[in-house]
Amino acid sequence: MSRVGGVAHVTINREDARNALSAAVLQALLDAVREAAADTETRVVVIASAGERVFCAGADLAVMADDATGLERHDGRGLLAQLVVAMRECPVPVVARVQGICLAGGVGLALACDVVLARRSASFGLPEVDRGLWPFMVSALLARHMSPKHAMDRMLTGERFDAETAYHYGLVSRVFPDESFDTDVERYVEKLAGAPPVAVRLGKAAWVAASETAGLPVALEAMQAQLSLLTTTADAAEGIAAFFDKRAPRWTGR
Repeated sequence: MSRVGGVAHVTINREDARNALSAAVLQALLDAVREAAADTETRVVVIASAGERVFCAGADLAVMADDATGLERHDGRGLLAQLVVAMRECPVPVVARVQGICLAGGVGLALACDVVLARRSASFGLPEVDRGLWPFMVSALLARHMSPKHAMDRMLTGERFDAETAYHYGLVSRVFPDESFDTDVERYVEKLAGAPPVAVRLGKAAWVAASETAGLPVALEAMQAQLSLLTTTADAAEGIAAFFDKRAPRWTGR
């Protein structure tokens, strides 16, 4: 994490791995958000990632294919739930800077932020179903941002959609032109950093409290359990193997 004035910049630096969310990345993000939240000089937190092509490709499937036990993987997914809650509880605005492809858990990461700023050429998707999986934990956030029909359509098909569509769904706050994206994001963040801090802190806390009547932490915990259960199936293993083998999966329903 780096800080410029009152802006804390948190960057996922795994461009070679499409900025995928490993346990180490999630822990680093969680630590950075908590550190920024505890700093009274922080006015805005910006979540970004390395490179120009991919914001975040979601969970690191290579980690899911390693020799960790099911319980260890389940506990690791709990880091995502902790991060989402920490971002929601952070007293200052958390802004996602989505410059490229945003998939699966990357969509969840963006939706956990208070504001999502997307480059016009960015794209979004929930391709878990193509890997024999389901966006369980992300769906807890989707339910709070878009219509059930649109959400189910995207979860069932796994098809990608552009930034303008994401904006109309309510997943993106603003879409900026590619050629002025960096400047537009900088100006937007500067505006937030210059807002009255007490009003922003109290306002965000009240907004989150009013909007979480269904209990997001409880919903995330339930979805985490369902995801861990699904990953014990043969179809989930086949979907991941097919991804790495660059072939069509052969589902068995087991």
